[in-house]
Amino acid sequence: MNILIDLFAILVLLMVIYLLGRPIVRGAIYFPTSHVQVDLMIRMASLKRGDVMADLGSGDGRMIIACARQGIRAEGYEINPLLVFLSRRDIRRAGLQDLATVRWKSLWRADLAPYDAVFVYGIPYIMDGLRRKLERELRPGAKVISNAFPFPDWAPLATENKIYLYSIGPKSETVAAA
Repeated sequence: MNILIDLFAILVLLMVIYLLGRPIVRGAIYFPTSHVQVDLMIRMASLKRGDVMADLGSGDGRMIIACARQGIRAEGYEINPLLVFLSRRDIRRAGLQDLATVRWKSLWRADLAPYDAVFVYGIPYIMDGLRRKLERELRPGAKVISNAFPFPDWAPLATENKIYLYSIGPKSETVAAA
């Protein structure tokens, strides 16, 4: 009987390691955006009450919560289940469940069509593929705000303190091409 209990405990431990380790192996490591950078990104996006934004790789949810506090519908995509849990907890604690949500989902599987703005703190090796996804899915005029890493082949409309602002152009044109 003790062997079965030990095997069950090992299985549970392996599942926990997999769920927590998978994002580290397959996605970017978690590195939080400072509150100063969050405020700057929101200001640069010029979003207004009623706009809808997505945070790709939403981490601890600080961008989503900051946007929701300004009346912006905020949705996050995060593959780390622990960060999803913490984000959802903080959203509930802030009383923002009507404006903010976090999905346990890869940014690559997210449908980005409904968003007025997309925020990302990506890493260099995903930026070209993400650029193509954004061009395919976002409507003209949607804004893309990148923290720390610029998109290849796009010229930013504005840059401040390593924050890059882009706008999606008409589908027949290259978006803000350099």
